[in-house]
Amino acid sequence: MSLDYYNNFLSNIAQSPKEYYDELNQETINALWEDTDRLDLNVKEQVGLPFVDEYETYDAWVGTVADVSVAVNKNVADFVTIWFKDCKHKINHKGQYYKLALDGVHEETYICYDKMNILSQASNFKVVRCNNVLTWINKQTGKVETLPCYLGNDISSTNAQYTKDGVIPNVRKVIYIQANDYTKNIEINDRFMFQHKRVFKVEEIDDYEQSQFSDGEVTFIKLYIAWSPLLPQDNAELNVCDYYQNQYTLKINQTSPLTVKPNDEIQLTATVYDSANRVCPKTPVIWSTSNETVAEVDSLGNVTIVASEASTCDIRCAIEGNEDVSDTITINVELKQEDDKVLIVSPTNKITLYTDDTQVYTADVYNNGIKTDDVISCVPSFIDNTIYTLESNGNSWQINYIGTKKKDLTLTFTSENITPVDVQIRLGGMF
Repeated sequence: MSLDYYNNFLSNIAQSPKEYYDELNQETINALWEDTDRLDLNVKEQVGLPFVDEYETYDAWVGTVADVSVAVNKNVADFVTIWFKDCKHKINHKGQYYKLALDGVHEETYICYDKMNILSQASNFKVVRCNNVLTWINKQTGKVETLPCYLGNDISSTNAQYTKDGVIPNVRKVIYIQANDYTKNIEINDRFMFQHKRVFKVEEIDDYEQSQFSDGEVTFIKLYIAWSPLLPQDNAELNVCDYYQNQYTLKINQTSPLTVKPNDEIQLTATVYDSANRVCPKTPVIWSTSNETVAEVDSLGNVTIVASEASTCDIRCAIEGNEDVSDTITINVELKQEDDKVLIVSPTNKITLYTDDTQVYTADVYNNGIKTDDVISCVPSFIDNTIYTLESNGNSWQINYIGTKKKDLTLTFTSENITPVDVQIRLGGMF
């Protein structure tokens, strides 16, 4: 019984040495939290990994970074250190964004360039203010992408550069940016424009520094850039290089409007063209419907008509990631009309024929008022080639009275699944 009590004490009541020191460390931070020259701020931390455009707010200290060298022409005030009040704050990542207002009013975006040390007793790391915005056009979608970034200088070599104008530090421009699905597609020689129409070209990409545990996940990218001239394909108003080389159009290949019936299944396709009117088969597209009670559409453009009554809706196709480039087709659902067939014979009144008289009859089948090609037959009530002849030509029949006998004759006109029509004829002899 005593052993069970002891085991329960160790498992549920007693603290391990690590738990004891973690608690003691937290109590120390809490006691000193108000007694410091550091700024006490609410810091917003981006949710990740993977990174999403959502932020959570935490109590934190903000102070200066002591190891930033001014020799590389950095603005020391842009570099700050953040300590979270919670010493067990989860580990962060290089490239993660933070939002804070050092003056208490103007909130700015910062990017982590030196992540939290998991061996430190306090949860602290280093960030730098995003002093610019990287703007570029997505080569796959044609959409203008933007992302906060830090633009500064970095040492190229330890040796000074000697020119006719003097001795200058050997530095080059560097961009700090988050690694995500868009920035990972940036390539060497890609060009970026900043304010005042200054253009730079990527010369080197540092995108191989793994975030942690050598798991292959890269969250932070350094772009080393050099000056590049402004070109005609650049859009100076939007600060986007190669803008006019990456403009896309999309066309649904089927003609609008498209008339269908309930339960129909159709396949829609679309073609994406670049600025040179070349087909871009690898550009992803998305499909959507304006009314799912009329027609459903899947990711491949397969449309299923679900409406049971006459109705209409629009099917839209757009470039994935750039829905401003799109096309729409109208779907008109028509109910299948029930057959309403009628056999029309002309003339239908009873007539009298005398010897050598002739009469022509015509007959047609109409379905909902529309003439059809249905087959029609004409059958006489009796056959006597010595009294009359009956000749057919398509949907017309000619009767010739050649005899002198007086007799009544009936012509019955028939077609499949239609009420027959009888026409009465009096063969009246010679007079």
